[in-house]
Amino acid sequence: MSRAASLGTALLATTTAQGLATFTVFVLPVLAPQASATLGVGAQLIGVQMALVYGAAAFTSAVAGGALRRWGPARCTQIALASAAFACLAIALGGLAGVALGSLATGLGYGLTNPSATQVLARLAPPARRNMVFAIKQTGVPLGGALAGLLLPTLAAWLGWQGAAVLAGATIGLVTLAYTPLRRHWDAERDPTSPLRAGSGAGLRALREQPGLLGLAVCGGCYSGIQLAMGAFMVTMLVAEFGWSPVAAGLATAVVQAAGAVARLAWAWVADRSGSGLRTLVAIGCLTVGCALLIPLAPTWPQAAVLALFTGLGFCASGWNGVLMAETARMAAPGRAGEAAGGVLVLSFGGVVVGPGLAAALVGVVGSYALAFAVLAVLPLTGAIVAWRTQRT
Repeated sequence: MSRAASLGTALLATTTAQGLATFTVFVLPVLAPQASATLGVGAQLIGVQMALVYGAAAFTSAVAGGALRRWGPARCTQIALASAAFACLAIALGGLAGVALGSLATGLGYGLTNPSATQVLARLAPPARRNMVFAIKQTGVPLGGALAGLLLPTLAAWLGWQGAAVLAGATIGLVTLAYTPLRRHWDAERDPTSPLRAGSGAGLRALREQPGLLGLAVCGGCYSGIQLAMGAFMVTMLVAEFGWSPVAAGLATAVVQAAGAVARLAWAWVADRSGSGLRTLVAIGCLTVGCALLIPLAPTWPQAAVLALFTGLGFCASGWNGVLMAETARMAAPGRAGEAAGGVLVLSFGGVVVGPGLAAALVGVVGSYALAFAVLAVLPLTGAIVAWRTQRT
């Protein structure tokens, strides 16, 4: 198989895995209106569930090195998808205990997808197109979320929310089998005798030992914090403080999500053309700061101007992922890209866990979502400063 064909296959496989893992993350949030009545809990369950998911993902990312050494990226991808399939079934059939177990399984699988994909794509991506390759893979995140939003409510109307989750789990389980032929090429360098504990902390060690990786990890944590805070509170802010209807706020959120998907490719193109992913990350952070600081001024603006502002915020705050992963692969020690990605993602997932909670706490202090997001601009500002200093070392 030619290198180009191998890269095409790897991109399709890794993007699909990323999309299905993200789809699983959204199973309960999308089905929450129906599931909450069955489970006997309110909407606050989603906040707890997301903390379990991303906490588990951070743990898996930290210890992914040992799994990659022993089993290789193809088998690890299969383990991630099998965990996602099990999670759907547990959430559907296990009551509240199943939700907790399924949330942990979702996170454990989700935390394996990026290190596995990075290990493969780092071998195959041409340096001149590295950022675009990783950005294409990262489009699996918004695509998976969009697919969940489009399919699950319709399936729930036909089959009930539990039937929809079971069908999703069964489908992901079947897709898992399709990755078996990839093991011959992807897992050729694995060491079946390597203990799982060997290299399990390699990602965190890489942050200390490999120049630049710690800066990338901090940058990712800061950027993911404001990205997830925006996703969690944008609709509420538009309805409560901007006077929009829930339908209009929902449509605006869809537009912003679409902008984030396009942005991953656009920023990757900028990084490849400029030859510097770190400078691109600095630009992303600075523009995110500018958009966030304008939000308190925007409640009196026309709706079109408000939509333009939030679209710009989404274009920046959601567009950094592919560039960050490409830079991680570039800075990693030879053959250790997957381990490096795991270490960087520990702090990135930490931002996912902390960001929405920090935004909620700020709202309690300043009494306004718009003002809270202006204060939250300190996160992308910090990320931009760290990326700039990393670029200069």
